[in-house]
Amino acid sequence: MNPLQIILLIIVSLLGIPVGFLLKKFTKEEMKSGRKWFKLISLAAVLSFIFGVVMGDAVIVVSSIFLFFIAAVPLWKKSGNR
Repeated sequence: MNPLQIILLIIVSLLGIPVGFLLKKFTKEEMKSGRKWFKLISLAAVLSFIFGVVMGDAVIVVSSIFLFFIAAVPLWKKSGNR
């Protein structure tokens, strides 16, 4: 895999962070009832990541990182908001 492909894969996987924040911003009322589903999706993304690493498939690894960020960002809380 050449360096340009690696950079593009990193960019694509990190795009999950702003998508997760958009999801959190526009679905505030669904966050409470869907919290368990976001946790389940995050767990599935971690398992998928492990599978992708074991199989050596970069597409699965990047997809699982992207999915993890989308599902995990809405679960993050602000540090001063307790």
